[in-house]
Order: sequence, then C-alpha cells, then structure tokens
Amino acid sequence: MSNRSIKNFLLSKLKLRKVIIIVVMILLVGLIYKYFVQPSEQNKKQHSKVVEVEEVQLKNIKQTVELIGTIKSRQQSLLTAKVKGILNIITKPGQAIKKGELIAEIENNDIKNNFKILKEAERIAKAQFERYNSLFKSGVASKTVVEKNKALLLEVRKKASDAKMALDEIKIYAPFDGVVGLFKFREGSQVQSGDSIVSFYDPAALIVEFDIPLSVAKQVQNGSQVFVKGKEYSLTHIQKMLDEATHMCPAYVTINCQDCIIGTPVDVSLVVQERQSIIVIPFESIFLREGKPFVYIAKENKANLTPVQLGIRNKQLVEITSGVKEGDQVIVFGHNRLYPDIPITIFKGSTIKTG
Repeated sequence: MSNRSIKNFLLSKLKLRKVIIIVVMILLVGLIYKYFVQPSEQNKKQHSKVVEVEEVQLKNIKQTVELIGTIKSRQQSLLTAKVKGILNIITKPGQAIKKGELIAEIENNDIKNNFKILKEAERIAKAQFERYNSLFKSGVASKTVVEKNKALLLEVRKKASDAKMALDEIKIYAPFDGVVGLFKFREGSQVQSGDSIVSFYDPAALIVEFDIPLSVAKQVQNGSQVFVKGKEYSLTHIQKMLDEATHMCPAYVTINCQDCIIGTPVDVSLVVQERQSIIVIPFESIFLREGKPFVYIAKENKANLTPVQLGIRNKQLVEITSGVKEGDQVIVFGHNRLYPDIPITIFKGSTIKTG
C-alpha cells in the first residue's frame, strides 16, 4: 500500500470517529433534556400554587396612632391636714359619701380648749357690755365705760371667730359627692399641717390622660375620634403646647366605664387621618422587592407581579394610590411562594377554584 493510500485511510477513520463523537454528544444532550430539563419546565407549567385572594373594593380607612393612657377621675382631690394633731378616721376607704360629710378629724386639744375659753370669754364680755349699757341708759354709768366694754366685746368676739375657724380646720369634709380613697396615715398617727391625709374622687366622672407626640399633635384637634377599651369617644381636650418634661402634648378624653380602675394604664387608639371610598387591601398582601412595595394579582390563572404605591394605613388595611384597581383579585396569602406568571389555584373556603 502506498503512502497516499495509507494517508487517505487514516483520514477517513478520523472523520468517522468525529461523526461518532458528534452523534453521541447529540444523544446525550437529548437524554439530559428529556429526563432533566423538560420535566422541570413541565412542572413549572403544570404545578400550580394554592393561594388566597381578596377582591378589591372601595372602603373607608382610619389611620390611628397607638398610645398609652392612665385612667383618672375628672373630679379628684388630695385632702391635706390644716393643723397638727392626732388623726381620727371617721369614714372607711371605698365608702361613698355626699358633699359636706365628715371624712376625718385631727384631734388637737389646744385648739378645742382655746375655742371653749374664748366662747366663754365672749359670753362674759357680752353680759358685761349689756350690763353697763343698761346702766348708761339709767344714767348710772358713763358713756366711756360703755364704749370700753363694747370694744372689749368686739375684740373677744374676733378671737372667738378665729378660734372657730381653727376648730373647723381640724375636720376634713368631702368637697363633692364621691368615694373615699386610701389614707396616707394610720388612725392615731401624729400628722403635721400640710400633710396629705386621704384621696377623694368621683368614680362616675372618669377621664383617660395621655401624651401625644408632636408629629401627631398637628393632625389632632378637640373632637377627634379616640378608641378606649373598644369604645369610640371624642377627644375632650388637647393642649397645643409641649410639656417641658415629656416634650409631648398632654390630652385627655372623658370616658364611660363601669369596670375601670382609677390609676391603671389603658391602650388608646387616636384617629389622625381618615379616607372614605378608596382602594384598600390587607396589609399582609404587601411585600418588598429591592425596597419597593409589590403585590401579586390573580389574573388568567397566573400570579401577576404588580408594583404599588401606598397611602395611609392602620393595623389591618393599607391605602393603595396606584397599581391596583377596584375588582382586582389581590393575593393575600401564599405570595411568599410565588414568582411572576406562575400558575395558581385560588382557595375559597372549603373549595378550590382555578382562575
């Protein structure tokens, strides 16, 4: 065999080997596509995700700010001792009494004895004046003696009046109809003038005091809606001036509550904004992608990824200013397992509906 024949033979075998390799590679690619790629793509197309949706309707929404308040009585007073002495408690804590009834008394024998002495001195001075005045009319006593006894009577009478005022100050009366609170001292304790003795309040006139942040206070005014313990009220008063200690605006609302305990904290929901007949959706249907809000809308049996713009919100709902229209079916549950255009199955109650 010549060299040329050998060369041609080797070239033909090489070409055959290349053809065989190419055929094998094509077969391998086909097998990989058939058994790995194609099933994966079919699963994506055929396996749908079960989701829950809510049809978008026009609703009202109230934006609230959650605050903490303290239940107090609109009429409450801390009664103090005006004289020193021994505390004698007349009424019991928790007892309801009328205005002017005696709550407690400060025992002070010096004040009592001084009043008795001056009342007796007043009686004597009065009798002395009347005697000399009668003698003056009879021409026996001089006018000077009568004027002297009259001046003495007036002086003693003034001192007796002061003693009566001091005697009244040993008693602590109810300033209005209400309930006796806790005493700050035990019965029989020595108290001084100015000591706090007992709290007194009207349980039928309750308010909730709370502080409003400056950023919110600008949107609030007297009469704004307030929710306390599930009941709706109108804001009674807001102080349009910052408290130096809290750097917030004090406010209070009058409430009607039979089971409230004075002094306890309570949650306050203050309405700061309200929108009517607008598009709102459940807040849980919103999710972020690259820092921007999105929702999935169920459309033609697929999950349609949709960017949205948000307005005001409350605990459950959020206003949508663009991206969603009335009648759209927004996916509210299951969106964390979705991707754009994935087939979906809508779950409604006890049935499952496609589309």
